[in-house]
Amino acid sequence: MKTGTMGSGRFGRFVVVMGALSLGLLVTGCEEECVDQTDCANKQGAPAEGKRYECVDNRCVQRDIADAGTDAGNDAGTDAGTDAGTDAGTDAGTDAGVTCADLPHDAKLGTLQLQTGFVAAESVTLPDGIGAVTAVRSGSDFKLYGFNGADDSLYALGTWPAIASSTTPLQAIIPEADMGAFPSGFLANDGTRLLTGYTKGEAGFPGKVLLYDTVTPADTRYVSAAGNFSAAAVPGAFLINGVGIEGVTGSDTAIYALRTDTRPFQGSKLATFPVSGAFSGYSAVTSDNVAVLGYATSDTSTPDPWDTLNYLTAVAPAVYSPAITGGTAFSLTNPNAIEIYGKNDLQGVAGFGKGVALHRGTFTATKEVSRIELTLGGITPSTVTAGDLTPVLTTSNTCTNVVVMAPMGEDLLVGVKDKSGRRLVRLQQR
Repeated sequence: MKTGTMGSGRFGRFVVVMGALSLGLLVTGCEEECVDQTDCANKQGAPAEGKRYECVDNRCVQRDIADAGTDAGNDAGTDAGTDAGTDAGTDAGTDAGVTCADLPHDAKLGTLQLQTGFVAAESVTLPDGIGAVTAVRSGSDFKLYGFNGADDSLYALGTWPAIASSTTPLQAIIPEADMGAFPSGFLANDGTRLLTGYTKGEAGFPGKVLLYDTVTPADTRYVSAAGNFSAAAVPGAFLINGVGIEGVTGSDTAIYALRTDTRPFQGSKLATFPVSGAFSGYSAVTSDNVAVLGYATSDTSTPDPWDTLNYLTAVAPAVYSPAITGGTAFSLTNPNAIEIYGKNDLQGVAGFGKGVALHRGTFTATKEVSRIELTLGGITPSTVTAGDLTPVLTTSNTCTNVVVMAPMGEDLLVGVKDKSGRRLVRLQQR
């Protein structure tokens, strides 16, 4: 199956821009219409006589019962590789003909199974249309903000856990002059500003990032950042995975730093990828500011030219901080960075305490949420040590899927979707 990894998606990929476009589809509010035929029936009502619903590429399709592929696991347009021997359009990935509606669903996690060492705390409804969230610390509380793909705007969601989307947007992400551009879909914050972006499907992948100031909205501004694909915040700067930034000559797929502790803001190339032909990947930061910086390459082990391998590297503050200050670039190779992951099943990354959470699976089906502990060296502050890949959430079906992840202090917010709707769940380490 084509995975929803960086650099792949329903529209394919040409170098970087389709990575940016596919991210917009994966994590913005332009969410899928369905995950199974039950979704279709709930949203569309009964199908026409002699027809049945199928969920194809996350869209509801009516097909004749006689030729709709009743042979489980061999229905054209569905993916038999998701769960061998089952038909994702018929039983949403469960076995022996059992439908998702027949399975018990936990009020918080649905059919996802929480593993030892973690606890599910509060759970609240994820507002309609919100496809990316970020949590800004406010004293002992957290204020949540979200990106709504229905109107490509930022919204205040309230103070956790009293969450509800405002009816008035804070800011449209794409200005009128650039209407028709693609929102990049990520949403990060530095404690004061929200960062998101958009990219145009043109030569050079022109685009901008929006820095929305939550304290002084009048100070909100745009900064040119071609091909911006993902981002995360470290003290004094945002790290942007893309192909360029204002103030840097030329275009190159790399990690760029946007300093926010200077006026005006200053951009620089921060890190280069360790292999040629790489394209943009995921970004995250742990609670003790280890930067997790990703990139992707073509997966030559499959016949599909759009399949990708996603790699994650971990970089200590002692490495990236002087590079940001000095405006110099380093390579994401030892001893500057250690590789902590490299597979074709990565769907999302977020800081989770002193580690990073990995959403693994395919575009339409969650396999697992795992965590890797990242420890900073004491005597050698530039050293990062990675722990084992530890399961946090597992599943044996496709009835409940993860649709968003975001750090909230030492905890992790996980957005899940199933027959009971969409929810944000706060996960904590014991």
